[in-house]
Amino acid sequence: MAKHWRAIIFTLLFLSVLIGAGWIGTLLGLDIYTTTIFLGVLSTLLAFGMRKLVDRESIGSMGWKWKGYETDFAVGNLIAIAILGTGTCGLLLFGAIEWAGAEMNSSAFFYSLLLMIVVSLYEELAFRGYIQHNLMESIHPVKAWVITAVIFAFFHGTNPNGSLLGTFNVFLAGLLLGVNYLYTRNLWFGIGLHFTWNFLQGPVLGYGVSGLRLPSVLSQNQQGAELWTGGKFGFEASLLNTLLCLTVTAVLFWVYGKQHNKKWLP
Repeated sequence: MAKHWRAIIFTLLFLSVLIGAGWIGTLLGLDIYTTTIFLGVLSTLLAFGMRKLVDRESIGSMGWKWKGYETDFAVGNLIAIAILGTGTCGLLLFGAIEWAGAEMNSSAFFYSLLLMIVVSLYEELAFRGYIQHNLMESIHPVKAWVITAVIFAFFHGTNPNGSLLGTFNVFLAGLLLGVNYLYTRNLWFGIGLHFTWNFLQGPVLGYGVSGLRLPSVLSQNQQGAELWTGGKFGFEASLLNTLLCLTVTAVLFWVYGKQHNKKWLP
C-alpha cells in the first residue's frame, strides 16, 4: 500500500479516535484532563500500531531520537516564548489587554502542565511523526508539509469560539511545527514548541488555547479588537500572530535549507 494511502487511513482512524474519546468522556462524565489522557493513550497506540504492523518500521523511525536534537528542542521552546512574548508585549503596550490579577493554584497548574505535555506528545506523534512522515515518502516533501498543516487545521476547525482567521492561523502553526521535521524528521522541535506554546498561552498568560479556557496564573481583560487579541479563541486567532508566525516560519525554512543544504523551491 502506498504510503500516502497509509497517511489517509491513519487520518481517518485518528479522527474516529478523537470523536470516540470525546463521546466516551461525555458519556462517563470525565473531566477534560482524564479525557485528554485517554485520547493520548489511544492515539499513541494507533500511531505505534500502524508504524509496526502496517509500515513495518521501527517506532524510533518516527523521529524520537533525542541525542543530537537537544538544540532543536530548545529552539522550539524559545520560538514559542518569543512569539507569545512579542505579541503579548505589543498588546499590552497598545492597551489591547491588561492584567486583572494573578493567582497560583498548584493543583490546577499541575493538571494543566500534564495536559499540555500529553497534547504536545500525541499530536506531534500523529501529525508530524506519522502523517507528515508518510506523506514525505510518497509525494514532494514540501507538498507533504503543507498538506499536513491543512489536516492539522481541519482537526482544530471545530474547536469552540473558532473563526476563519483562527483556523488559518492554526494552519500556519502546522507549518511552523512541521518546518523542522521537513528537514530532520525528528519530533523534538515540534514537541518543544507545541508544549511551550500551549502552556504559556493558556495556563500562564490567560489566553484561550484553541478556544479552550483553563485556569491560569494571570487573568487578563481584553479591551482591544478581537482581530488583534484573538478573543476567546486565544492569541492563535490574532492577526498579530499571523504576521509573527509567517515571519518565523519563512526564516526557519530558509535557515534550515541552508543548514541542511536543501533547496526545496526553485
